[in-house]
Amino acid sequence: MKLSFAPSFPLAPIAALAAAALAAPAAHAQSSVTLYGVIDTAIQVARTGGNTVVREASSSVAPNRWGLFGKEDLGGGYSAVFKLENGFNLNSGAMASSTALFNREAWIGIRGPFGQIQAGNNYTPLFLSYVTYSIGELNALAWGNATNNYVFVPAARTANSIRYTSNALAGFTLRALYARGANGTSGVPASLGDTLSAGVNFKAGQFSADVDYLQQRFANTATLTTTTSVGTGRYYLIGVSYDFGFVKTAALYQMHRNATGVSTSISSAYATPNHDFYEVNALIRHLGGGSLLASFGQYFLKSGGDGHATSWALRYDYPLSKRTGLYAGVAGVHNHGTTAFTVTDAAGPGIAVSPGKDITTGIFGIVHAF
Repeated sequence: MKLSFAPSFPLAPIAALAAAALAAPAAHAQSSVTLYGVIDTAIQVARTGGNTVVREASSSVAPNRWGLFGKEDLGGGYSAVFKLENGFNLNSGAMASSTALFNREAWIGIRGPFGQIQAGNNYTPLFLSYVTYSIGELNALAWGNATNNYVFVPAARTANSIRYTSNALAGFTLRALYARGANGTSGVPASLGDTLSAGVNFKAGQFSADVDYLQQRFANTATLTTTTSVGTGRYYLIGVSYDFGFVKTAALYQMHRNATGVSTSISSAYATPNHDFYEVNALIRHLGGGSLLASFGQYFLKSGGDGHATSWALRYDYPLSKRTGLYAGVAGVHNHGTTAFTVTDAAGPGIAVSPGKDITTGIFGIVHAF
């Protein structure tokens, strides 16, 4: 995800050295390496369960990250490409993952007339639709977006995966992904986390639509052995948007089925209950030099428990320059029954909420891209 007002830019010395090294075996090859990143922090004030919480939050509207993107021209319309991206907590300086340096994306691939194929740690077609239809000005799928409160992360990013993206044809683009979840890990079911996903995007002028399917092998317990029973959860998503210029509107709807016996989400077991959720949102531009995001969405448990949640938010984004922006907003989640959703940051946990309790929160922050 890149900020709409802040494209990444080449770091000349690094790019020059990389180009020289990569071009040495073949004089015709042109190479480049880009260093890029985003820094985001905010002050949040929330009220939940009769208590007031004040905190400095990292990665509220944009995940804090730095990365490298590389490309080498192979000739004949083909290129070698790679991406390595690390997430971090700005407030502590710690990496987002204690076990992985490039925890957000890490892949290498080939781009050509057939499209692009890449292997490594990839986002799923499902995730690409989240960020397309859970909109925002400074960043998509972030603080204030209802979808961001409800997504199950193991269905969004997959290690040990291969992803294919076709070139656009008559407005249509095909995406497909396959991943080995356990990938030979001992002590767990061999097929745990195996993921198969496909999606079709259509664009015509200011209109966009996506249809996505994802299936993922899960267990309904966090205690795992090689003989633990494994099922197949199935996700279905549709998203549409239209950009009128002054106002951009978007909506998405997701269903998850076949997770019988799962009552709570368990990341290590790729388990999440059967549910539906939707988001409708509007981005109103040119308001005092900034943009207003209005988001509304609901989540419904379909089995494994009783509960639903309603999310709402207003967030104002104000770009100070092409690289720096300010944001402020107010948002809330009403939980019913067993649900315990919160207003979630773009990366990292939101303020904890007890099951059935509500949260109302305000935010003020700054984001910079380089």
